[in-house]
Amino acid sequence: PALAPAVAALRMDVELPAPTPPQSVEHALRARWHCAEAPVFYVENTLVNALFGLLCWPAIFAPLPGAFFHPFQSGPADLAAPDFVARRQALFNACLAELHDGRYRATIVQRFEEKHGTQSPFVAWGALSAELLALALDCIPPAHLERLFARLLCDVQANRTGLPDLVRFWPGRPPGAERYALVEVKAPGDKLQDNQIRWLAYCVAQGIPVQVCHVQWCGPA
Repeated sequence: PALAPAVAALRMDVELPAPTPPQSVEHALRARWHCAEAPVFYVENTLVNALFGLLCWPAIFAPLPGAFFHPFQSGPADLAAPDFVARRQALFNACLAELHDGRYRATIVQRFEEKHGTQSPFVAWGALSAELLALALDCIPPAHLERLFARLLCDVQANRTGLPDLVRFWPGRPPGAERYALVEVKAPGDKLQDNQIRWLAYCVAQGIPVQVCHVQWCGPA
């Protein structure tokens, strides 16, 4: 889709010294921004999917007919089926209800510890640390998690990708202030992909803080 004005307005331009040895724009920008007061992580699709996967583990792995045939499956066999969510709607509703009463934090941390290393179609364990998890739970409001998860549930297969590359946290800011942002990073000449545009437009509409950072190299470091 063409860029809507709201998505076009997210653009910010940053000049960075060309790294030696060469590295991706995502890692270069993370290195420039990251500090103790404002940690930055390169997460791409992994963080939102992992938070969803941990909170909704009982729904995803519900032993419904036709979902599991052997103990070594990484996920339910009907994950791509059009009725994947509908068959588990009550279970998903019960999981998401924890976002309303605060239970979700303890649940996600407990599942991170108890299920660590267990294959899941939503949790990339190598990309998820205890530090990242704690910051995400401290800085991302549950109402924002609910809106992100709602879009995942609209089309589980299509919407697992296209999420922004970096997450920035400001844990020292007071409650009620903006304490995180999702940042899509683009190299010189690179353009937003359709699934990225859709996620950005959704985030803008839902009040989720997002940015699109276009990097230009300005010479050697």
